[in-house]
Amino acid sequence: MKNIETINADNIKDVFSSHQRPENHINEHFILVRQSDFIMNSSLIGQPMRLTELRFLRVLSGQAKYRINLLDHYLKTGDMLMLPPDTLLEVESISDEYRVEVFAVIDFPGIHHEIVKKNISAEVIHLALSAIDRERMDSYFLLLSQQMKNFVSDNVAISHLAFSMAADLVNIQRNHSLKESPSKHSRGEYIMFRFIALLRQYGTTIRNIPFYSDQLALSPNHLSAVVRQQSGLSVMDWLNRTTLTEAKVLLKHSDYMIYEIANRLAFPEPTAFNRYFKKHIGITPKEYRNG
Repeated sequence: MKNIETINADNIKDVFSSHQRPENHINEHFILVRQSDFIMNSSLIGQPMRLTELRFLRVLSGQAKYRINLLDHYLKTGDMLMLPPDTLLEVESISDEYRVEVFAVIDFPGIHHEIVKKNISAEVIHLALSAIDRERMDSYFLLLSQQMKNFVSDNVAISHLAFSMAADLVNIQRNHSLKESPSKHSRGEYIMFRFIALLRQYGTTIRNIPFYSDQLALSPNHLSAVVRQQSGLSVMDWLNRTTLTEAKVLLKHSDYMIYEIANRLAFPEPTAFNRYFKKHIGITPKEYRNG
């Protein structure tokens, strides 16, 4: 029995080659896609997936709505994302003129894992870049393309270039954070931030409000009021979003049997999972998997 599918160069080589363009490059360590048609054709609206590689995504034109680690992100021209491994990503909508470039790092040859872990953020970075920063990111992508198109390209050189781009984005994010006033973040925002972190840790198996209010040293009513005020959604809405997102990932990207998925999501029996999924999605888990 395999676990959840992971992305790597071998898995997507056949799909990639069918959309091959001179500006797209792939090897065992890196994937660079500068042809937006390939990305658009491989993006399934409303189908979440879990990334297992570091990805850089830059928006060249248009708008999109992504759900990333349960939170909605609105992307526009000039934005750039750095998505660490284990990110839950769901494309919710894209405009007709939406165009992006993506660079994926499967690993960093020549750079020790501990150095990467220490210097590259484990959190999602979403930046609206200034004109100067956008120009610099243009240069990174051009250099990456030039390096990767060489038949005898040096993967260590590409690795250090990618590491430099990641460190640059982390530094931009840090500078943005320093410019923000500490008072800008309210108590309610802090509670919401911690609640989302708890959801990512426990939300696929624990679906009762008192557990989360206890973790945050709040009453259930207080937590419910804060979450509603901050997000417009109830605590149960968030718990359902967390469970259903994980269920969709497991149904589409693993070969676990449905009863095994029910067990992983802490349902007492498969029929309870079937009822829950159909109530919220409108079809059974089996129908979703086969659709």
